[in-house]
Order: sequence, then C-alpha cells, then structure tokens
Amino acid sequence: MARASLLPSVIVHVVVIVAALFLRPCAAQSRAANISAVEAAVRDHAFQLLRGAGQLVDVPLPANLSGAGVQASALRVRSNALWADGVSAAAGSSGVAFAIPPRVVPAPFARRVAIVFERFAGDGGATAGAALFAAPRGYALAAPVVGILAYDASAGHDARVSLRALGAPVRVEFKNLSTAAAAAKEFNASTVRCVMFAASGEVAATHAVASGPACAVTGTGHFGIAVRVPETPPPAASASMVRARWWAWTVGVGAGGVLGASVLGLAVAGAVSWSRRRRREEMRRAMAGEELGRMTVRGSTMPSAKVMRTRPEMVESPSWR
Repeated sequence: MARASLLPSVIVHVVVIVAALFLRPCAAQSRAANISAVEAAVRDHAFQLLRGAGQLVDVPLPANLSGAGVQASALRVRSNALWADGVSAAAGSSGVAFAIPPRVVPAPFARRVAIVFERFAGDGGATAGAALFAAPRGYALAAPVVGILAYDASAGHDARVSLRALGAPVRVEFKNLSTAAAAAKEFNASTVRCVMFAASGEVAATHAVASGPACAVTGTGHFGIAVRVPETPPPAASASMVRARWWAWTVGVGAGGVLGASVLGLAVAGAVSWSRRRRREEMRRAMAGEELGRMTVRGSTMPSAKVMRTRPEMVESPSWR
C-alpha cells in the first residue's frame, strides 16, 4: 500500500525532469524572438528620426516597450568621423554611458552608420533585462542590460554591420549599481563579471570588470554586469521524498538483478545443451567405429564402409608343349 502511494510522486519527478529538458530550448527560442522583435521596433523608430547626422537623439518607443523599461537613443555618423573622433552617449536616467573611441570602422564598410543604443532599465534596475537575458549560473544581473547596434544608413533598415575597434575597445560604463549592492552584501571586483549575450539571450562570454565600473567590449551586441549571489543550501528532503527515492532505487536494483540472473541462466542453459549435444556426437562416432563412415538412408543414419574389390592376378600355368 505504501509503495502504491509513492508511485505518483516518482512519476511526477520523472515528468518534471523530462519537461525541463524539453522546455529549456523552447524558452531560449522565445527569448530570441522577443529580443529580435524589440530590436526591430527600436530600429524602425530610430530610422524615422535619423534624417540628419551628427546629433544623438532619444528614440520614442511604443507604450509596451517604454512601459517595460526599454530606452533607446540613436545617432547617424559618417565613417570617417567615427574613425577620427569616435562617439559618446550620455548616461541618462538609466545610469549607463557609452564611449566609442576613435579608430573604429564598420564591417562591412559603410559610408554612413546608424548607431542605436538600447537600455533595458525597468523598475529596479535589471527587471526588464532579466526577462530577456539569462544571467550566468550562480550570478544575478546587477545593472541594466545594454545593447549597441549598428546599421548601414545608406542601405536600409536590414543592413546590419558590426563595429571593429582597431585601437582602444568600446567602453560601456554602469554608473548605477544599487541592485548589485542589494544582490550581494560584499560587493567587490572579484564577485562581478561583465557578460556578453548571444542573440538568443544566453550567455556567450564573460570577463573581468574594468574600473568605473565598466565593460570593455570589442563590437556590437548586448552586454551587462552580473554579480555573484550566495548559494542557498538545498532544502532538506522530507521523509516521503526519501522513501520515494529509496523505493525507486530498490525497484531499479531489483529489476537489474532479475535481468542479470535471466541472462546468466540463459547462458548456462545454452552451454549445457551444447555440451550434451557434443557428447552424443562423440558416442555415436565411438559406436560406429572410427574406420567406418556414415550414410543416410531415408532419414536414418547408419555406418558404412567402402567396397574393396580384390584385384585379379595372373597365374602362370606351365606351358604345354
């Protein structure tokens, strides 16, 4: 009766594990679709404002994005001016500043480049970014996730380019780390990492934080700061969980033992049958004699011998004269 009551909990655990394995790729695909939709909306609104060049403008976004804490600003600049002077974007209310140094070129090359700066601020720092971007295991997002996107302004909305820094790297400064202090009581450089996100929202790479605190990046993409959070010990297993695991382990060991014994029994039976068959063959050969052969007549086996014929010999008779 007790085993019957533990069976549902074991089934529930198996279902949870299988669901986790199958739902994780679905969650990554959903995040990638949401990030792509946000980028497309920000890009379209930015291109509507970028009629001139050389001035940073704030991009007004729809209510569903601005209400979620997404902020954006954009700038159109010539590639020769980008190479000579670089670009700087103010921090604004999100506490994030961008600094693109000189000696940066678009790849592939474009005469005019539209640069879009995204900030996923949210209410409380990293709320909006946490919904789209996954922090590394054991870490929590400590500041708004930011994005640097670049487009060929002469080719259209879909002409995405990257920014290649041939000198100093691009610098992203995070001036407001109040959420980091709340996430970890002992906030220091050893507990903080710069994170680069892939298009799916998963972590692509991490590296140490520069002074500021700031992240030195080599091109376009989405970036953030994550702080290590103290690990909480797992909750103690209840008595019913212990019994369920013990019962599942016992059933598995018992089934494995039965299967092993069955295989061993079949192997022994096969060996005995082969030995008996071989012994019967030896007895048949002994009864028939080694010098005799064997022949089959109408399904019956009997000994046989070769027919030897005596060769005639010429007998010399006395000659009659």
